[in-house]
Parts: sequence; structure tokens; C-alpha cells
Amino acid sequence: MAVYEAAEPVVAVATPSRTRERLTSMFLIVFTALVGFICTLFLASTLTQTRMTGINIDGVTVSIWKLDYVRRQWADIREHMRRESDALATAEQRRGDLSSRLATVEAKYQSALSAIGQLLQEFNARILPVDPALAESMRGKSPAEQHGRLLAVQDELVKQHPDLKPLADAILNAHKAFQPVEAERAENKAANQAAVVEISTLQDALNSADSSLDALFAQIRPKLDQANRARVENALYELHAGRGPLAGIINRLVLLQPDILTLALVIAMGVLGSALQMTYALFKRNHVEKPGAYFLRLSVGAITALVIFIVAKAGVPIIADASRMGGDAPINPYFVSFLAIISGLLSENAILSVQTQGARFFAQEAPAEPARWARRDLREAFKQANRDPGKIKRLLDADDGQFDAWVTGKEPMPGPMQTMIAAVLETPRRELFTDLPPEEKPAATG
Repeated sequence: MAVYEAAEPVVAVATPSRTRERLTSMFLIVFTALVGFICTLFLASTLTQTRMTGINIDGVTVSIWKLDYVRRQWADIREHMRRESDALATAEQRRGDLSSRLATVEAKYQSALSAIGQLLQEFNARILPVDPALAESMRGKSPAEQHGRLLAVQDELVKQHPDLKPLADAILNAHKAFQPVEAERAENKAANQAAVVEISTLQDALNSADSSLDALFAQIRPKLDQANRARVENALYELHAGRGPLAGIINRLVLLQPDILTLALVIAMGVLGSALQMTYALFKRNHVEKPGAYFLRLSVGAITALVIFIVAKAGVPIIADASRMGGDAPINPYFVSFLAIISGLLSENAILSVQTQGARFFAQEAPAEPARWARRDLREAFKQANRDPGKIKRLLDADDGQFDAWVTGKEPMPGPMQTMIAAVLETPRRELFTDLPPEEKPAATG
């Protein structure tokens, strides 16, 4: 008779394709990097907010929202002062250039003035004997005025005194050379004076802006001393620092409510811990799961981190001294991040730890009834009460040896079983059981 052995069924193990593995690995790498970047933003914002909330002036903490309110006005005043300072620097530089140019023009002017002045003095000396009235009218006047008086009498004077013609012509030529130099000097003097006025105006504007800053800091505290003002101003610079969308995002995060920012940090770090766990499973164990499983792991990591944070904040010791986070104590962002990351990375262990602590928390507060020994052999009491010990043994779910040791007093009986046997025998427990163990019989000697 032929015997046929049944072939064992072959179970096909579905292995992920290379394309799926590559796509999954690329997704996990990009996702982990993105979550890490988001966690960095949350952690940096939490650290900044924690540092700024430590500003204390005469025992009063300056809130970060008040600092932001002051910062907006402070930024406008500072921007105005920056523009005025730039304009003042430009005006002072322009005034320096004008002063240098004016000095050069002044030298040319003095040279031209000296030349025409000498000619006019010579002319006055020569006409004094022949026309004292003309000499008197020209004495002490400006070169332009003397030139005008000379032009008025030039033709008649030259006719009467031909020897004065070369001197008069020299004066006229010298005045032609003097005129542009005098005009240039006047123009440069006017520009220099305008620069002086502009500098004075800008300095007054800066002084006014500085007074506005003093009034603004007085909103924080009247007569704020220089040390505290410097601390507040450093915080304002830090809040105002940075340009671009990234700086705007960080500023918005810093201005969030502290509890919201801390919880967002916890959830983000929990997701990061789960992402690290999934990445490790993929690259070390070559374990590829379905997208739904990855989404579930991320969700469990985030919620687990949140639960662990709440439990630790409630003062229940989970992984460390709970006093570091209990009550209204300042939260250490690094400790919070560490707690959230390991909660997401070890979600199963975190949940088990919470369950253990919960079981301890909800355990009965009343102490357990102690085990006691039977005062005597209770089988006789069962006979007198007309009770079947076998039924009681089955009810207590005890084996024969254990039950005999209990009823004979060789081993202590648990509290609930004492209560049941006392009820069956209708006898108080103190008459049936004792806290004192039975005395051992002395060993027989040869």
C-alpha cells in the first residue's frame, strides 16, 4: 500500500519592491529632516521666550507681549533716528567739503581783493589833489562801489587827466577778474551756511527722537536706570532682529502663549522621535510598512509625548524627578524636548510606564488583609457545622495540598479566604485564625 505524504503548503512572503523601498527611504529622510527643522524652530523660539520672560525690573517681570508692544513704537523711532543720523552724517560731510572749498575760494578772493585794493588806493591817492570830493566819496567803500563811482566819472576824468587812463583801465580789468571770484565766494558762503542750518535742524530732530525714546521706556518703568534700560533694549533688538520670512515665523512663534508653544514643541519632538524610530527600522532592519502604519506611528508618537508631558507635569515620576516640571516651576526646554523625543521613540515603553503609574495611582488605599494561620485543625469545625470541605476547596480554587496546609494551620491563609471560611462556619475570624505562626515541634534525638 503506497503511502502519500501531504506536501506542506508554501506560503509566499510578500517582499517590498526596490522602487517602493527607495521611495519610502527618500520620504523618511526628507520627512525626518523637515520635522527636525520644525523642531529646531520650536526649540529656538521656546528658548528665546524663556530667556525674555526672565527680564525682571525691581521685582516685576516684564511680559514679552509688553516688550513687543514697546518694540513696534521703538522700531519706528529707531528707524526715524537712523534716517536722521544718515542725513546728519551726509550733511556734516557736505559741510566739510564746502568748508574746504570755501577756504580755497577765500584764498583766491583775498588775492583778487588785494590786487584791486592796491589799484584803488593808488587811484585815490592820485585823484585826491585834483578831485578831493571824488576821493572822499570812494574812500572806505567796497571795491564794487568804488568801481561804480569810477565808471560814473571815467570819461570826464580821463579827458581832464589823461595820465589817469592806464590806472583806470587797470582798475576796470582787475574788477572784471574780481567779480567771478566774489560771486563764487558768496555762493560758497551761502551753501556753507545752509549746511550749518541743516545740521542744526537734524541735531534738533535727533534730540527730539531721543526724548521720545525716553518717554517710551518710561511706559515700562518711570526713570528706568541705564542697566535695566540696556537689558530691555537688548531684548527689543533681539525681537526686532532679522529680516525675511524665517525671522517673521520665529517672531510669531516667540509671541505665542507659553503653554501653546510648549505643547507644540512636545508634539513636534514626539513626531521626531517616531520618525527616528521608523528610519532606524527601515535602514537597520530593512522593515518597510504601509503608509497607514507610518501615519499611525507618527500619531501615536505625538499623542504619547503629549500624555507623558502631562503626566510628568502633574508630578508623577515617569523617567526623572517630577519636581523639575511640577506646578508652576519654569520649564526647561531641553528636558521637555528630551522627554518628548524618547516618548515618541519608545512609544510602547512610555505607554507601559503610564499604565504602571496609573495602576499604582488607582490602587486601593486600604491595606490588604494579612494572611493568618488557623488556630486548630478546621476539618473538625467543618464536621460540626455540617459543611463539606471539598466544596469549599473547589470554591477557593485551591489544590488538595494547599487547602490542607491552610485548614491545618501549617501555612497562612490569605485574608479573603479567611472571610469566606469564617462565613461558611458561621464563626468570627478571630476565633478561627491567629497572626502568630504555629510553634515548630522539637526534632527527635537518638
